[in-house]
Amino acid sequence: MQNYWLKYTLQLPQELEEIFSYEMMESSYTLGWIEPQVEVIVTENGYDYEEKMEQPMTAFIFEEITESEEIHKDKMTQYLSRWEGKIKVVNVEKVKEENESWKEEFQTVQVGDWVIAPSWEEGEEVQSVDQIMYIDPGAAFGTGYHGTTQDIMLFLQQMNLEGKTVLDVGAGSGILSVFCLLNGAATPVYAVDINPESCYEIKNNLARNQLAEDCITLRIGDAATDEQLMSLEQFFDFTFINIGGDEDIAMLPLVLRTFKPGGTLILSGIVEWILPKVEEAYREAGFIVQDKRQSDEWVTLLMNRVN
Repeated sequence: MQNYWLKYTLQLPQELEEIFSYEMMESSYTLGWIEPQVEVIVTENGYDYEEKMEQPMTAFIFEEITESEEIHKDKMTQYLSRWEGKIKVVNVEKVKEENESWKEEFQTVQVGDWVIAPSWEEGEEVQSVDQIMYIDPGAAFGTGYHGTTQDIMLFLQQMNLEGKTVLDVGAGSGILSVFCLLNGAATPVYAVDINPESCYEIKNNLARNQLAEDCITLRIGDAATDEQLMSLEQFFDFTFINIGGDEDIAMLPLVLRTFKPGGTLILSGIVEWILPKVEEAYREAGFIVQDKRQSDEWVTLLMNRVN
C-alpha cells in the first residue's frame, strides 16, 4: 500500500535556522533540508551563485499522513505559533513516500546509435537494442544526460576505437571510459578524476557492463598538479577532457606530454563565452579544431595536433 506524506515549504529568517533545525529533530516532523535563496550569476568562466543573505531561508518539512490533511495543517500552524509569525508556511503538497521513486528521474536516453540505461531498466527500449550501456546515477558526475557527455559520445561514434589507447580526464562515473571499452579500446583505459567517489562508481559501472575491474586504471587527483599524474608517460591515441574551460587549459601540459602523434583530442565542458580563450591556448600549442558540437551554451571541440 502506497503511503503519502505532507510536504511543507516554510520560510524563516536566517538567524532562526540553527534553533529551528534543532527543534525539528526533536519533534514528530521530519526535516528534509534548509536552503538559502540564491541567485545564479554568470562569470567569465561559466556559472556561479551567490547567497542572498538578506532574504529568508526555505525549509522543507515532511509529515506522514495519518489523519485528515486539514487536521495535520492545523497542527502545523499551532506548532509554528511559538515563533510568533516569524516562520511561515508558503506551500503544502501531498507527496508519495519516497522509497525508490527517485529512480523515475533516470530513464533510458538515446545518444546516436547507442542507448544509455540505468541497470534497473527492463523495458522494451533496452530489450530491443544491441548497442546499450548501463550507467547508474551516483556521487560522481556522469549519467549520460548532460550535453557535453552526449556530444563526446557522438564524436566517438564516428571513429574507430578498436585497439586504441585512451586517457579520460574528468572521468566521473567512467561513462566515456566504459563506452570506449565496449567499442574495443585497448586496456587499460586510463581514467583520471579529482573525486574519490569515482573509484566506487567506476567499479560498479564496469560490473554493470560485464567488464573486468582491471579494464580501467584510475588515478585520483588533480591532473594539472598531482605529481603521480604529471609523471604519466604513456602516449594516448584518444584524450578526453570534460571538466571546464579553465581546466582544459590547465591540462595542456599533460596533453602535450602524453599525446600521441596523429592522435585525437576532445575538449568539453566549455561555455561558449570562454571558448576563444581555450581555442587560443591550444592553437598556440599546435592544435587545430577539426569539428565542434554545441548543446545549449556548452561547446565540445574535436582537435588534432599539426606539429
